[in-house]
Amino acid sequence: MRRVAISTVVVLVLGAVGLAAWPFVQQWRTGAETASAQADLRRALDRQDVPAAATRRDPHPVASPAATGQPVAEMTVPRFGADWSWVVVEGTDLDQLALGPGHYTGTPLPGARGNVAVAGHRAGHGDPFIDFDRLRVGDEVHLRQGRTTWTYALTTAPEIIPVTADWVLDPLPGRQLTLTTCWPRYGSSKRMYVRAELVDVSTGSPTGAGSASEALAQGS
Repeated sequence: MRRVAISTVVVLVLGAVGLAAWPFVQQWRTGAETASAQADLRRALDRQDVPAAATRRDPHPVASPAATGQPVAEMTVPRFGADWSWVVVEGTDLDQLALGPGHYTGTPLPGARGNVAVAGHRAGHGDPFIDFDRLRVGDEVHLRQGRTTWTYALTTAPEIIPVTADWVLDPLPGRQLTLTTCWPRYGSSKRMYVRAELVDVSTGSPTGAGSASEALAQGS
């Protein structure tokens, strides 16, 4: 009887350990799946044809649209580290956010007037926005499609808002960017967001980049 009791205790302990470890196993699994998807998306982004409007010497080049779940642009944020790079896909449903950060369908594309909006998981699926609360006013967000890179500079620090605060997606004057994620870090009871404004456009040509920057400085 004592041997049976000991065996039961062992089983219960192992079960408890397994339950405690399960969230970490799930996080590792979803992270691996997202990493694989990101590799495919990056190859697709590098192969895709970019329309002339996104690469010619134009003071206001705008990214070309993508189908749901397809790559829109590569995003880099220096504040998150030199190797932080994610491909943003079109759409923000769970299926799309499992692939990486998602562009809110219906909001403008990078470079366009209005409120370009992107969402991303805080934790899980590779933890793209795990350090979202570290963002500061003036930090840069780069969005690249083809040879064109749009640089946005943060105008607000991270702010916590209710999950129902859809107003963050409302149209805005100028050429602005909104990033959203979950709050707290390992929960989703609320949301967190930041705003940024377009400050520079590079088209892979010093002359083209200069023309775009000058036009933006003049508020065109």
